[in-house]
Amino acid sequence: MGKFYARLSHDENFGLWGNFKVGYMQNELAQVDRGLYGANGRFQSESTTDFGERRFAADAFVAEPGTIAGREEFLGTGGSLYYLQRQDILTGSERVRIEIRDKASGIVTGVVNLSPSIDYDVDYMQGRILLSEPLSSTVDDNLLVRSNALSGDEAFLVVRYEYTPGFEDIDALTAGGQAHYWFGDHVKLGVTSNNSEQDGDDSSLYGADLTLRMSSESWLKLQGGQSEGLMSTAQRSDDGGFGFVGYDPAAFDNADAGAYRVDLSANSRDVIGLGDSLVTLYFQELEAGYTAPGLMTVTDTTNLGGTLKVPMSEDLSFTAKLDNRTQDDGLETKAQEYNVAYRWREHWDLAAGYRWDERSDDSAIVPLTQEEGERADGVLQVGYNSSRDWSAYAFIQDTLSSSGDREDNGRIGAGGHYQIFDGLRVMAEVSDGDLGPGGKLGTNYLLSDRTSMYLNYSLENERTDNGLRASRGEQGNFVAGVKSRFSDSTSVFVEERYQHNANMTGLTHSTGVSLSPVPEVSFGMSADVGTLEDVETGAETDRRATSLTVGFGFDRLNLSSAVEYRDDETQQLDLSTNKRTTWLFRNNFKYQISAGMRLLGKFDHSSSDSSLGSFYDGGFTEAVLGYAYRPVKHNRLNTIAKYTYFYNFPTTNQLAPNNIAM
Repeated sequence: MGKFYARLSHDENFGLWGNFKVGYMQNELAQVDRGLYGANGRFQSESTTDFGERRFAADAFVAEPGTIAGREEFLGTGGSLYYLQRQDILTGSERVRIEIRDKASGIVTGVVNLSPSIDYDVDYMQGRILLSEPLSSTVDDNLLVRSNALSGDEAFLVVRYEYTPGFEDIDALTAGGQAHYWFGDHVKLGVTSNNSEQDGDDSSLYGADLTLRMSSESWLKLQGGQSEGLMSTAQRSDDGGFGFVGYDPAAFDNADAGAYRVDLSANSRDVIGLGDSLVTLYFQELEAGYTAPGLMTVTDTTNLGGTLKVPMSEDLSFTAKLDNRTQDDGLETKAQEYNVAYRWREHWDLAAGYRWDERSDDSAIVPLTQEEGERADGVLQVGYNSSRDWSAYAFIQDTLSSSGDREDNGRIGAGGHYQIFDGLRVMAEVSDGDLGPGGKLGTNYLLSDRTSMYLNYSLENERTDNGLRASRGEQGNFVAGVKSRFSDSTSVFVEERYQHNANMTGLTHSTGVSLSPVPEVSFGMSADVGTLEDVETGAETDRRATSLTVGFGFDRLNLSSAVEYRDDETQQLDLSTNKRTTWLFRNNFKYQISAGMRLLGKFDHSSSDSSLGSFYDGGFTEAVLGYAYRPVKHNRLNTIAKYTYFYNFPTTNQLAPNNIAM
């Protein structure tokens, strides 16, 4: 971004002037996540704890960004195309990740950072994100009771980036830092700060955290935060970027608020020396006007809950989960679920679950879609695992009691997986009930095995969260996986990730590069059918989303294509409905001209029709042809021709209609 760049480093300590990214993520109430131009420095001790973390680490920055930070959250649509609200994004400034949020509390329970070119492609001029794989709206929450036709925790695509809102220079200055120190191996103290001044408006965010650790599964973490002014904004879209909602920024002009959070994890083996039971508890309170990345509220909001897992014997287990969320002059929700599972003989599994939840809305204006009252549901499930090439399960669920205007939630369904032959695995679930039909389908097909070697390298070597453990209670551990990139069927990579909990892996920190790919054929199919319910308003979205991908690999030529279809019928707060149909066609090819030269191309087309009229339609067509050349010392990528056409998208050009106060 500037005419000058310098970097001085020794081991992993450095000081630089130039472009950099900061990701202070250890305090969940005071995260700092930006891509800037200015000064940045880091120092860390050579000594480490017995758990592998650097005993001391500090990072600081100061910059005149010339840009504004944007943050947008997209509920998974079952597709791979998402439109940002802004255009002309600062090149390279984006940070993209997937967040898994608890369906009852809305609190983030898992994070996966995505890597550019491998996990997604971005068009900076048009403001468009294209994932390498479709993102479903829900993921498995490991609970038995289905709360909706499409049940599970919510999956969000979160995109943070820098943009310039107009042609005038932005008069802004921002500075911040983060540091932590381990007192021995069991006590850590951390601090975080961020100050920003833009056009005469000051805003600040401060945080502190204290971790007391007995082991990787038994620990206590205390966090606090203080914000002043509008430190961060966020917009949310449930339809892939055609419409956004968010808080009115004017509500935070003179805000000065605090936030507090307590997390506890305890394993009975560590505490009393018996068993392997695990209990987790959390408490979080946000004062009215608190604003930080991922956290904004205009009223006091309190979250309280926890989990209990008890392996009663080798074949019998018990789990419980409780969540309460209270918002002054807003929605209050309570949920409790209890599950018992029993493995009978070698192949059979029997399970039973009970869920009770309550909703009450004290808002000045209650949406017409809101459901209030209590409901208790029970479920029985039986499963069979052949221990070879297939498994199956069936369940029946019914509403035991209800009050207010809560709808019954009876449901019956079945699912399972089948390994048709080596390389082809089909997974499916279908059900029907009082809340409508639901279903999921997934396949993956590889005609030939891969013969590849991998070279690992760090993607985030300038982050300050450089310990070997995850920030949430320092309980993380490495896991590995293999993934195919859709746009190049012979490219694979291995991930090393921090793991936050048993449900979701955490931050991706390294990748593998395929050194000896072989030609192959790949095939994939997925489907999401069911009804989604907005946690806040109760508004329902009837969704049908399907995708089909196929790839071919020959000696010199690789081809891949995909078709995605999505049909959403969304209920509005006045009980009216809007319908949107979206198509996406993707095509890529690669031709190996010689050992050092490749011809590359792609052709993508998307169209969307809305029942609101042509003004709310949108789409794009893009065709690119280029070649990649690798001389002895350098890699070069040149574009021969590029054609791009897109239309409408009022959300990307006109901010005012989408700034809805909540």
